[in-house]
Amino acid sequence: MKNECSIVQDILPLYVEEMVSDDTVSFVREHLKDCPRCRAELEKLQKPVEVHLKPDINAAPLKRLKKALLMKKLQTILCTVAILLALMLAVISLLTAPEYFEYTPDLVTVTETGVGEVTISFNSKVTNYKLQHIEDPDECNTVYQLEAWSSAWDRMFKRPGAQAVTVPADNSRPLLIYFMQFDNAGSGNTSLCLYGKADPDNSGWVALPGLSLGYWLIINIVLFIILGALWLGARKKEHFRRWVEYLLLIPIAYGLGHLCVLGFRTVSYSEWRDFQLILAIGILLYCAMLLALNIFYAGRKRSNAYRKELR
Repeated sequence: MKNECSIVQDILPLYVEEMVSDDTVSFVREHLKDCPRCRAELEKLQKPVEVHLKPDINAAPLKRLKKALLMKKLQTILCTVAILLALMLAVISLLTAPEYFEYTPDLVTVTETGVGEVTISFNSKVTNYKLQHIEDPDECNTVYQLEAWSSAWDRMFKRPGAQAVTVPADNSRPLLIYFMQFDNAGSGNTSLCLYGKADPDNSGWVALPGLSLGYWLIINIVLFIILGALWLGARKKEHFRRWVEYLLLIPIAYGLGHLCVLGFRTVSYSEWRDFQLILAIGILLYCAMLLALNIFYAGRKRSNAYRKELR
């Protein structure tokens, strides 16, 4: 009986897989009727076996690749947003650029009130104005300068024109009000006395454009030349060259911002406004170019790693 159990247990794996002859099947079945030990062994063989396989694949490279692709997607989105914002600011700068008026009798009307005040009324074409008190060098008069302008933005959106402004009375000094004219108005830079008795020997005030934006542009051009020379001399120093490239983007971004706001002009009658727009556009373009440069180097790094694996 013991020898028969040994024979049956050796055959059981083939019996379970139905890989034995009919005679052997009959033999095994007859034996199993009277042998609980062999029946227990058969039940073990018929139970499903849970196999736990440990994957041989290292998941770390796949995780790094997934992270790199996600970072590239995020940087691409941010780069696109920065470019679109810069373009939007450039368009706004163009549309809101002041268009100064040349003086005409129907543009500005000056009237006196009974209490010594002076009211300045504007034509409906005037959408913006600036009335500025200026110190008289001779300290003989109370001097005001008046600027009037409109813009394409105001005309597009039908912004209502400025109505009137009142100049307070100053009984201690005579009042002089000058209308400032600029080059783009077609009358040069000489001012026109709107109110008061100006000295005949005094030709009036001259509106001079700001020059600081031109100086800033020259500084950026010099910086670009210096950094460009450093970049050319640092081809074999990869880390140093990378930092030079990041710095080189600064004068490039500022130059593009200047081009968007002023074009090829280097002077401005609204320096502070133009400088703010140049900085805003330049910062957005710098961020966009910085992100694009990082995307380029990340792609080249992945390409080099892939080539090494192929070798």
